[in-house]
Amino acid sequence: MSNIFRYDKTYEAELTALLDKDPEWNSFTSKGKMDVFRSALLSSQTYICKGQGKVCGYLRALVDGFGIYVSELYVAPDFRNNGYGRALLRELKQDHPDQVVYVLSDEDLYYEKLGCKRVGSVFEL
Repeated sequence: MSNIFRYDKTYEAELTALLDKDPEWNSFTSKGKMDVFRSALLSSQTYICKGQGKVCGYLRALVDGFGIYVSELYVAPDFRNNGYGRALLRELKQDHPDQVVYVLSDEDLYYEKLGCKRVGSVFEL
């Protein structure tokens, strides 16, 4: 179904082109923000998802020793409802089996559908 990889600079062009196409996400790649976004991708725990041979999504998480915080989870519209988001989250959780993973999101229905537990204003995987 999908292949999940740790992010490195080889995925940058394909990921930014994907986000540029989505008006709700292209603010990450806008002029003046791109350098900050590049740095964030490299300094965070970031995963790339490939489907049908191309980058179709990504997950960026902050790891600080107290917990894991999913900052961004994105799957391109043409690839949604195929389990890619779930696969990205599963990979993160497998890499940190003894850590609590929290999701910072405005997509409450999606995380409720996955069975995540609401903890205050965030979700716990």
